[in-house]
Amino acid sequence: MNEFMGFGKDLVKYYLTLEENNNRDWFHANRSMYDTNVAFPLKALAAELEANYSPVKVFRPYRNVRFWPDLPPLNEHASLIANTEGNAAYYLRVDADGVLLGCGTWQPTKFQLTTFRNLAITDSGAKEIRKVLAKVSADGFALTTDNALKSAPRGFDKDHPNIDLLRLKSLALSQHWAPPTWLYSRDCLTQVTSAWKAASPWVDWIRTNLPE
Repeated sequence: MNEFMGFGKDLVKYYLTLEENNNRDWFHANRSMYDTNVAFPLKALAAELEANYSPVKVFRPYRNVRFWPDLPPLNEHASLIANTEGNAAYYLRVDADGVLLGCGTWQPTKFQLTTFRNLAITDSGAKEIRKVLAKVSADGFALTTDNALKSAPRGFDKDHPNIDLLRLKSLALSQHWAPPTWLYSRDCLTQVTSAWKAASPWVDWIRTNLPE
């Protein structure tokens, strides 16, 4: 396996072009561009991350059209998930918009979400959650709230002081960079591991407090 030296400098160009030509024929005709700028570097990065974040899974470029038959066949991003043994993980995505790093639990089980809400409804539980979130927020990570409930979950008061926590459906954090210069060098590995280390208190809290 080659040493990871950053993603290819045409990564953004590749994904911008893919957005205009999202079909299997174009992909196969331009497979070398994908391999050089995305696939080979991502595989090399995953191999190096294995040392401290095993196991690492690299997602395939094809979208599962069995579940999304009306969408284009190819993902317009590349991604991997790491350190998945347990009820939380780390995430990386690259695309035309840059880099997104995340961690936590994207789709918590019903039991996990109920446990989280039962903690968040108490003063002591909410205080502990907010303390951890404040620590990782200082390093640029923010809660994923795109799919949060519009109102209170069933059985909870919509005027509860911790309603922002109670409405959450995803327990994930993320941080985004527009295409940074470090994306194209070995510094990318350092940036990824440094960011994940900064976000690790949230992963640790989930694993301690929200059993599967």
